[in-house]
Amino acid sequence: MTKIMKIKSLKNYGIPSYFLNIWEKDCSPYLLPIQEEAVKKYGVLNYGEGKEGRMQYAPTESNDPSEVRLHGAGNNNLLVIAPTSSGKTFIGEMAAITQIIHQQKAIYLVPLKSLAQEKYQHFKNLYSRCGLEIVTSSRDYREDDDKIIKGNYNIAVIVYEKFYYFLLKYPDFLAEVSLIIVDELQMIDDPGREPLLESMIDHLKIKEKNPRIIALSTPLENQEAVLKWFSAKALLSHHRPIALRKGIVREGTFKYINHNEQTTISQEVFFKKDAVRDNCFEDYLLETVRYFTNRNEPTLIFFPTRAETRRWSKWLASQLESRPASSAMKELRRMEETLSRNELLELLKRGMAYHNADLSWEERSLIEKYIKDGEIKVICATTTLALGTDLPFKNVLIAFNKMYGNDRDYPHAYQKTLTLTDVENIGGRAGRLNRGKKGNSLKREEGFGRVIFLAPSLISETIFQKLYFNFFTNNHQPVKNEDLNRKTEEVAETEIRYHGTNQVIKKPAKVTGGFSL
Repeated sequence: MTKIMKIKSLKNYGIPSYFLNIWEKDCSPYLLPIQEEAVKKYGVLNYGEGKEGRMQYAPTESNDPSEVRLHGAGNNNLLVIAPTSSGKTFIGEMAAITQIIHQQKAIYLVPLKSLAQEKYQHFKNLYSRCGLEIVTSSRDYREDDDKIIKGNYNIAVIVYEKFYYFLLKYPDFLAEVSLIIVDELQMIDDPGREPLLESMIDHLKIKEKNPRIIALSTPLENQEAVLKWFSAKALLSHHRPIALRKGIVREGTFKYINHNEQTTISQEVFFKKDAVRDNCFEDYLLETVRYFTNRNEPTLIFFPTRAETRRWSKWLASQLESRPASSAMKELRRMEETLSRNELLELLKRGMAYHNADLSWEERSLIEKYIKDGEIKVICATTTLALGTDLPFKNVLIAFNKMYGNDRDYPHAYQKTLTLTDVENIGGRAGRLNRGKKGNSLKREEGFGRVIFLAPSLISETIFQKLYFNFFTNNHQPVKNEDLNRKTEEVAETEIRYHGTNQVIKKPAKVTGGFSL
């Protein structure tokens, strides 16, 4: 039986005990497999500047740095590709703290201002007591810009666009920065963000004094091309600590595959076939949500527009009986009146709410708080909740196959088909590890989460099969990354060696065929 690495053992890598105590309390007494691999074989606890020959190597548990040095030789950049809730974010956090205790600085990059605020609060809540200076910057929040430009901080959380602005206007602001963490790199699959991300990272590569880059991503559609372009060692994992059942509801039956296995099709009956009318979305939505509310399971339903989140949350509240979110209602009444407050109060009477960009930051924070506390059980949301947010949903429902561009409520906004990356981000909100309090807590031993496509018609069932499940069953086998990627200067070729096998893959398999759920 493989021995699990303890957080406390990181003291052998020079991490002070007060940080280890914080990590044990906030995360777990043990590292997840991908985190252990990052420490032992990918040198995330190395410190210093990113160019070859200038990186300082943390000792291993045997005080022999040769193993980590081997994996850290050459390009010290790292690309971590793993499912949501697999533990990759903590890899970046460990690396950032390592730089700080060696008098360096770290920058944490995210695509959205809401994620920047969340990550800023996370770092501030954990590390301010230790004396760390945490700052943040986005287009709308500029109070810390002067500190960032002058280097008066330990960790800076910055939105992509604002970081690129700093990079171009103040090129010396990275003088004491030894690590840049690029979170949500899968956004490179978004045509609207791809040019910015490419330009930003390419600019960092050509700087004479370039920091180490650790990029974190969910599985990518164009993964081979990204691995070649990024020029980094790649740590890939398919495993998810919480089992995730992914499938389609058709005629009352949820047929699914398990994310970690993907070898067997199983099924679960949500409701009787005659409880719904064919081609009737309302019936499918109502009966599926009823099944989950009867089982007291927190559920997140994604819709493409803000108007639809409001419409369907009100409709569900009119159709279902559920316990009121009394504490949330009491706190909301004390808040400043907004255009949404009365509407939210009516929904909270049924333990429901919606979450979109129309809400104030205070209203969104209140809803997220009471999801964690277990009072709110059903949320209708736009993709504002599709990235980064750790909320303890057991189920995620996806009822559409197209999503809108950035101006989704503009009458002429464009639509694009959901990509694999979109579905990974959206579906990844289900079955989060060790998050939440009281009624909505999800822990590894408590089972699984569900990602559910509602298919009220035959054509919708076919679309979802071709969109998602055919690709997954052919390209993402349940294997774990074991060894580093090696690239030559002549040919940008990535090798991926997997746990427990001698198999080396130089090119991913092509998409062929598939199966029907």
